[in-house]
Amino acid sequence: MLSWQHTQRTVSIWTLSGRMKNVAFTAAPEHVARLALCRRGESDLLFRDGMWFLIATCEVPETELNTNVVEFLGVDLGIVNIATTSDGQIMAGRRLNRGRLRERILRQKTSVRTPRPPSAG
Repeated sequence: MLSWQHTQRTVSIWTLSGRMKNVAFTAAPEHVARLALCRRGESDLLFRDGMWFLIATCEVPETELNTNVVEFLGVDLGIVNIATTSDGQIMAGRRLNRGRLRERILRQKTSVRTPRPPSAG
């Protein structure tokens, strides 16, 4: 159904209309090498947002656990800020904050306000 020519960066795909040969694909050099060494099983052809994607499954061996850690970075995932690191860097997303503001404005516009009863006196 699908054959890879890694060095030429092309694939050959069997379709309902016949075989399509020399269909170019792009990837970083290290990813092409990983495809050649580690690709296993099926590949999927996906059409999304006007573009074609060829998704390949790779079985990559796990690396050894590093037990000689010298330093680390802690990350606090929050509500006000997306993330804050233990070295003091704050990550806030403009897109997220705009969305939050838009939702707050919509809630204010759509909330039902009940009139206050007149004060006795």
